[in-house]
Amino acid sequence: MSEKIISIRFLSFKGFSNKRFGFAQMGISLVDPWKHTGLVFSKHLGVGAGNGFSVWPDFSMYAFLGVFESQNASDDFFETNVRWSTLKSQTSEISGWDAVAIKGHGTWNTNNPFEIVTDPGQGPILVLTRASIVWYKSVLFWLNVSHASKYLSSKEGLLFAKGVGEFPLLEQATLSLWESEEILDSFAYKSKEHAPMIKKTRALKWYSEEMFVRMRVIKTIKE
Repeated sequence: MSEKIISIRFLSFKGFSNKRFGFAQMGISLVDPWKHTGLVFSKHLGVGAGNGFSVWPDFSMYAFLGVFESQNASDDFFETNVRWSTLKSQTSEISGWDAVAIKGHGTWNTNNPFEIVTDPGQGPILVLTRASIVWYKSVLFWLNVSHASKYLSSKEGLLFAKGVGEFPLLEQATLSLWESEEILDSFAYKSKEHAPMIKKTRALKWYSEEMFVRMRVIKTIKE
């Protein structure tokens, strides 16, 4: 039985017309979801400006997240899907990873497409944290996130981190890449900055739905 593959791609756009095309395609994906044989779940996401954790979007970058039935299905999508090829033709750079889920809980729009597998034990760790924010608590949430994100970017062993989302302010996620599971665990469970943020999240109940997935990277993409 093939393991489900999580494919994440960040797409960069240069020039007004290309940025406008990228923005339009994200909007289209909300009403016309991605389709391909072997694609079981997909999200076309905006990216925060600055360090990626801003309430303001970065109109030069978008993210694609797809869950595929197998590595072959993922490879076939990126090689033959006409819609993806059209989007790719407008980009200046594409980077990302293929990974397998090794730990996680929660739901995304009441769905959990991530199949937990035995950890292959090699490669960096990719982490997805995702939440639907209670609308009347969104201002308080963003004030705290803006403060908390400042210390994240300077963490040793953190290779990449961006805030992404489907809808401004209310549907948000974070994707971060860590050198190793040991470094990630140290941040998650021992960091003096991270622990208070988790306690505040629980106390203030910002989220109506949340998800956490830890993934092992099996392939790095740079185009």
